[in-house]
Amino acid sequence: MPSASKPPTGYRFAPLRPGTPHFDEAVHRYLAIWPGEAQGIADFFTRYAALPDYQGLVALRADGEGGANGTTVGHGFGVRSLPGNWWHDKVAAQVGAEHPALRDAWVLVNLAVSPEERGRGIGGALMEALLAAQPCPRALLSTEVGNATARRLYERHGWSYLHPGFVFTSGDQPFVVMARPRLFATPAD
Repeated sequence: MPSASKPPTGYRFAPLRPGTPHFDEAVHRYLAIWPGEAQGIADFFTRYAALPDYQGLVALRADGEGGANGTTVGHGFGVRSLPGNWWHDKVAAQVGAEHPALRDAWVLVNLAVSPEERGRGIGGALMEALLAAQPCPRALLSTEVGNATARRLYERHGWSYLHPGFVFTSGDQPFVVMARPRLFATPAD
């Protein structure tokens, strides 16, 4: 199982927070993958950045096109899973509020890599860097049942299925819920 938390060669990671240089670019990358309304997505990112144990990163390609800092090609962020948070409460309703996976857990809320940059290890490295920085002994995430590519990535990185799939919001696709104990990155060879 991969455990690297360093970016692949030719890329670097930078913090993702409102007001940081690449925040708006990360919102636009999100919208390129999942269409929506820009202000609503910026508010979504901002709202999560204010929650406990927020960790967020952008992946930058050092190509000169995005200025001295590079082009934003992906991002990821997550927060502590707590009762009262929308995602936590939806999952708790499915698996039980006392399920051990929900105790002292961190949720990988969003992980996205531009389609043209996929397959280069960016998503896995972003995920591992975020997991290494968060404080909880276990992590959770959800992804669409039909997103076989994302599910394979998570499976390769040690995630297991907590729930086979349910609809969070009426009219949406069903999502699987996955869990993983905290695994620490090992130094690169």
